Amino acid sequence: MKTKIAISIIFSLTLLMSCNEDKYLDLYPLTRITEGNYYSSQLQLEQALNDVYRQLGRVYSAHGLPDLFGEQTSDNTRIIIKSGGDNFSEQINDFWILTDNGRIREAWDVCYNAIYVCNNIIDKLDNTNIEVDQTVKNRMVSEALAVRSLIYFNMVRAWGDVPLVLNRITPSESYKFLREPTDKIYLQIIGDLMFAKQNLPEKYTGINVGRVTKFGVSAILAKVYMTIGENQSARSELEYIINSGAYSLDSNKDGDINFADFKFLFHPSTKNCHESVLEVQYLAGANAFNSNHQNVYAPFSHAFNLVDLGVASSIFRGEGINTPAIDLINEFEENDPRKAASIFPGFTNQATKEFVEYPFTLKFFDPNWTNPGKNFAIIRYADILLMYAEITNDVQYLNMVRSRVGLPGFGSEGYPSEKYPTLNLAIEHERRVELCFEFHRFFDLKRTGRAIQVMTGKGFNVNADKLFFPIPQNAIDVNPALVQNSGY
Repeated sequence: MKTKIAISIIFSLTLLMSCNEDKYLDLYPLTRITEGNYYSSQLQLEQALNDVYRQLGRVYSAHGLPDLFGEQTSDNTRIIIKSGGDNFSEQINDFWILTDNGRIREAWDVCYNAIYVCNNIIDKLDNTNIEVDQTVKNRMVSEALAVRSLIYFNMVRAWGDVPLVLNRITPSESYKFLREPTDKIYLQIIGDLMFAKQNLPEKYTGINVGRVTKFGVSAILAKVYMTIGENQSARSELEYIINSGAYSLDSNKDGDINFADFKFLFHPSTKNCHESVLEVQYLAGANAFNSNHQNVYAPFSHAFNLVDLGVASSIFRGEGINTPAIDLINEFEENDPRKAASIFPGFTNQATKEFVEYPFTLKFFDPNWTNPGKNFAIIRYADILLMYAEITNDVQYLNMVRSRVGLPGFGSEGYPSEKYPTLNLAIEHERRVELCFEFHRFFDLKRTGRAIQVMTGKGFNVNADKLFFPIPQNAIDVNPALVQNSGY
């Protein structure tokens, strides 16, 4: 297995458990507890399962794999100036990645650490002596399988062949795990997701809201099927979600579908709204599992602040990552209100009172910037509708997303058909402006076979080899049996 697995497993051998005894998805800091003196009740197994969700939050954090590949690699973002003495982010942004890239190495480690946590609870549930109702046990296993499948799905899209680890293993055993073909990994992902879909509920209530549901699994399956070209299977999963009536573009549930619903999606207090199909749970507060997106994506400037957004005493320096590209800013149509709701043009220097043109995304705005708890939507209903429009060539599903923000539909007067003359290009455009900074863009371009054409057309040096990340060099150093990707 990848050299990094050995390191990740050594790092993870002691199981991480949640300290919170009351709320399943309250993700507070974890305490290391030896397995021998734990696992004495169903509650403790449930707390172990909670760590699976914490790991999902780490995977989808800023600098996590979905961010690195889906957003930082794409034409949505650029770097003006960033913190730190390395050039790891510039390498990713500009397609000259070296095999010792620290961000990619860290993302590899986080993914395999999360897989270890998933495998651990699955093994414990399969072999426990604790009396647990079989339906409950199947539900808990399915939650872990769904999260593990999503992680592998991101990995196989970013790295191609990767080691497939399905059980807890020791560091010495990890050397036996080498890269497996993507077809084999996709078969495993689909099989695990099908089991999860059979055993998960369609919704939760109370403190369990935020756990993965049948619909969340179907959404992952739809993306998997579209990625491997099984569009009929993807269509079935998407229709299951759409026909259920469980989700709507009326995210605030006020009875009207309009631009207020788009803004509501990114309100700091919005969690698991009517549009959210699958969402990472973060918590605000000094002792909670916080989101890091806003701080990482904020401008790298000692004068940066949120005063223009109504937050007093908020001067802090961001990391300067995922600065909106001029090309993305220009992608928004003139009357598209999502532009102002998604991107702020800069900030006022409070010392000089001069406005600094340094755009940053508003999708992660949280006035509690020191310990933000804003959730992250992995898949939302607008994404479902746009995928369905792509598969069926049915323009009404594209136009539903446009209608919410008051824009003319594709094929109608006022639509910019000279720029987007075909439905496929119209959907590509819509996905870009609707879902920017939500880690979809480069995954989309690669899936549709458009990545090389689009990126080279904008001056990036991209070829087929650069559609994959390199295997981290230190993984190969630890286990020379691992093979590097072509071109690195």
